[in-house]
Amino acid sequence: MKVLFLLSKRQPPSSRLRMANCIDGYRKAGVECTILPIQSGIFGRIAIIRLAKRHDIVLIQKKTSFKSFELKLLQKANPRIIFDFDDAVMFHELEHHKPFVGKHFVKFIRTINHCAAVVAGNEFLASFSRPNCPDVRIMPTPVDLNYNFVKTHDLSNTGELLVGWLGVNGNLHYLDELAPVFQKLVKKYPNFRLKIVSNDFIDITGVPIVKELWSLDGEAAALRSMDVGIMPLNNSLWAQGKCGYKLLQYMSAGVPVVASPVGINQEFIQQGVNGFLATDHEQWFQALSKLLDDASLRRDYGLAGRAMVEEKYSQERYEAKYLALFNDLLSR
Repeated sequence: MKVLFLLSKRQPPSSRLRMANCIDGYRKAGVECTILPIQSGIFGRIAIIRLAKRHDIVLIQKKTSFKSFELKLLQKANPRIIFDFDDAVMFHELEHHKPFVGKHFVKFIRTINHCAAVVAGNEFLASFSRPNCPDVRIMPTPVDLNYNFVKTHDLSNTGELLVGWLGVNGNLHYLDELAPVFQKLVKKYPNFRLKIVSNDFIDITGVPIVKELWSLDGEAAALRSMDVGIMPLNNSLWAQGKCGYKLLQYMSAGVPVVASPVGINQEFIQQGVNGFLATDHEQWFQALSKLLDDASLRRDYGLAGRAMVEEKYSQERYEAKYLALFNDLLSR
């Protein structure tokens, strides 16, 4: 079996986590994998179409930049096209806080109309795909459990209490919206610290912030340093398309979580078992206080989260589902 993986030239995290990290697993299963950054321009697109003819399956990851005639030629060269995405690419205007005009929605529909299958990161994204594609599967972004191992909780509860957030600078505004919660926690817990692991940072008046520049090599240790991991969101269409990978990362490290009840967060978090869902500032304050008060509770919730990730969201499980999809397409 030969599979052509068409990835963004920018190589966003989803390309690494959903595609590149899995290539070794596919090759061990006998799949011949070709990875190609999507080239723009007529010659780049011709090269893609020629390559598609020499493969059994073509997988487009997240990009909707192909024009109608290019998609028709690609589909003619190889009808077994998969589109994979884990963001609300049809609502890109909202990501940049611009008015929704539907330009990206049209590009999204145009793309999946030419696909034999769609792999969506959550149910919200899948719901926009089903009317236009006969085979839609939900596969959240997986976690490499060999890379993330469980932290050791300090049950003495006497050191710094780190509430951590890991993400890119474009999402820091979600964190800033919780400023009143963090300011209230500082007054209750003198050893409270907010830890931000990112490519950029914010300051919040009166809140001590531990700033750590994100790196792939340092990510696992950064996760294990946290006592609680958080994922605040608003309820916009863009936010509903998020696939909760941040939560799975925290959980895989044995870190308990608090998150907004938006999208797939509600599927990952079992209230009072592996974390808390919080809507308003008071709920956020109460949830974080419960975890900061009790080191044993943090450990128990963290281990419950790790067990859930092991059972449902490991990279090995994800690879097995993708291999099943490849075989299904070949058998048609």
